[in-house]
Amino acid sequence: MGSTKKVLVAFLAAVAVIAAASCVTSCEKYFLPSLELSQETILVNKASQELSLVVNSNVIWSFDIDKQIQWVTVTPAKGESTATVKIHIEANDSGAARSVTLPLKSETLQRDLRIVQSADDGLTEN
Repeated sequence: MGSTKKVLVAFLAAVAVIAAASCVTSCEKYFLPSLELSQETILVNKASQELSLVVNSNVIWSFDIDKQIQWVTVTPAKGESTATVKIHIEANDSGAARSVTLPLKSETLQRDLRIVQSADDGLTEN
């Protein structure tokens, strides 16, 4: 009976070690998702602009850009973790101020980048 007790204790100890190890492995898979923009509003004059923006993230993300928006491009438009993106804004020769909101999305989070471009050399929004 003493030998059976030792085997049982050894077995339970092994199960406890495996359970603890699996918890550490699976617990490391879970984290709080993070998605932030270094700037949430960009105000520019009518001239063509090339700007940089930082996406701070620990998840896969993408800008949801409407294909009808031809005057703003974002490169890269999607990524994984933290990255610097380039925002190219075409010159505004329309005679009217314009603006767009570009959603930045992950699986569970969303941030909005608002771009406002004036129709003149100032930075005013109508």
